[in-house]
Amino acid sequence: MSENAEFYQAVIDDHRRRPRRRGPLPTANRVAARENPTCGDLCTLRLRVEAGRIVEAAFTGAGCALSQASASLAASSLEGLEFARAAALVAAVEKLVRNGPGAVASEETPGDLAALAAAHALPARHACALLAWQAAGQALQSPEGADRENA
Repeated sequence: MSENAEFYQAVIDDHRRRPRRRGPLPTANRVAARENPTCGDLCTLRLRVEAGRIVEAAFTGAGCALSQASASLAASSLEGLEFARAAALVAAVEKLVRNGPGAVASEETPGDLAALAAAHALPARHACALLAWQAAGQALQSPEGADRENA
């Protein structure tokens, strides 16, 4: 296994075993839920937004190790970002997964997010890796206070 593959696997495994920001967020004012009907993965992303900045983020859901690790990475990476930066990050992660690690500059997907590049080699797993990020994009586009959990 290459050094990069080992890094990717270690990051995904760490977030699977010890997810960050998993649980309810009663103060959320934006909520989006996504489901992958093909495999049954579920992810609900909750954001508390104040003055155009994501102050808190949390997720709940169930599914494969990759979808849940990606949700952990999404919630922890989006927290603290202004909307424009968060939207750019969502787009960069999607490009990384769909087009591979050469598709984005390393600063576009900082830190552990590079681990999601491993999903590029597995097209059947793209939906798993992107589920939480698609929920994030949906939450960012929804009006404040909108509960899109049941949409």
